[in-house]
Amino acid sequence: MSDKNSSCCSRLDLAFANLITRLWVAMRLFMAGVDKFRSGDGVNATFNSANYETKTSLISKLMTDNSLLPSVLPASAIDSYAHNIGYVLLAVGAWVAIGLLSEFSLLAAGLTFLSLGFGLSALPDDMELSANIGVGILLTAFALYTNKSGYLSVDGLLGRGRAKKTVVTEG
Repeated sequence: MSDKNSSCCSRLDLAFANLITRLWVAMRLFMAGVDKFRSGDGVNATFNSANYETKTSLISKLMTDNSLLPSVLPASAIDSYAHNIGYVLLAVGAWVAIGLLSEFSLLAAGLTFLSLGFGLSALPDDMELSANIGVGILLTAFALYTNKSGYLSVDGLLGRGRAKKTVVTEG
């Protein structure tokens, strides 16, 4: 019986599944990062660093005033997290979209979603947003699961991650 799964193109279903989930994860993270720079809605929306500072200061204040985090973490750690999360979201989102070192980028995405979920679950009555983060974690896990078929990424185009057959000879 021949191994039909050994060629790169025999599992295009998994390659497409990986591409779609990887791009969803990337889009979700990247757009969440872009949103940190936004103020206003629709045509009145503006994107700048002043909006970023305002939003991240509000996030830091919300987490410090309304959660159990100050009993576990120093206020400076909460403030540092809040002020850097937008840049992390942008960077990890772009990294996942490109598909370079896919396993590590998806691990970073999963850990980013997990950190967001932890912060949200520490707030009172924020179950809906925590559930949305859970969907992001599940889709990231699925993208990791299908990553061996991730031929439609920089890794796949460079031939990284493909199983290489080695011949063992007895001598």
